[in-house]
Amino acid sequence: MKQILFIAIVLLISNNLFSKTDEKAKVILDQVSEKTKNYKSITASFEFILENTEADLKEANQGNIIIQKEMFKLSISGIDIFNDGKSQYTYMKDAAEVSISEANTDENELLNPATIFTIYEHGFTYSYLGEATENGKRVHKIDLTPSEEKDFSRVILNIDSKNLQITEATMFGTDGNRYIIRIKNMDTSKVYPNSTFSFDKSKYPGVSVNDMR
Repeated sequence: MKQILFIAIVLLISNNLFSKTDEKAKVILDQVSEKTKNYKSITASFEFILENTEADLKEANQGNIIIQKEMFKLSISGIDIFNDGKSQYTYMKDAAEVSISEANTDENELLNPATIFTIYEHGFTYSYLGEATENGKRVHKIDLTPSEEKDFSRVILNIDSKNLQITEATMFGTDGNRYIIRIKNMDTSKVYPNSTFSFDKSKYPGVSVNDMR
C-alpha cells in the first residue's frame, strides 16, 4: 500500500530552497521552479516502478494524476485518491470503501503523490551530474541528497533540457527499495472545477466510509 501511495505522483516552487549546492544545478532548478509557478494545473500519466534487487522484486503500475494549486486527484491500481486541500479521500474500488483523513497531515514524501513535482523543494543539497539521452530525450541529471531526516537516502531527477520539465525521479528508499516515477505525458494548460478533487459519495452507491479525521 505504501509503495502505491508513494506515487504520485507535483513540482517546484521557491527560489530559496537549498544549501551547499553547485551553481549549475541551482540555475536549472530555479528555472524549473519559475516555469512551474505559471502552470494552470498539471495533468500527467506516469509509470511507477518499485524495485528491490536483493528481494528480486520489480513491480510496475500505470497511473494518472491531476494537480491544481493545493488539490490533486490520483488514480493507480484500483485506487483513487481525491484531495481538495482540506480532506483526503482514498477510495479502494475492490473493497468499495473510502477512507477520509485530513489533507495537511505531515506525511513523508513516499506517501505524498505530489512529490514528483516538489521533491527538491526543501531539505536537500544537490549537484549536477551532467546531460544524457534517455527515452529519446536529452535530459539534465541532478542528484539530491537529504540534509534532514527523510525516508530515502538519495534522489536523482531527470529534467528535459528543452522544456524544463521533470521527466523522471528515482528515489532510493531507506527501506531498501528503489522507487521510480517516469512521466509519460504532461499537460499544463487545463483548468478544472474544484469538484474534480472531491469525493462525491452519491456517485458511488454502496460504498462504506471510514472517517479518520
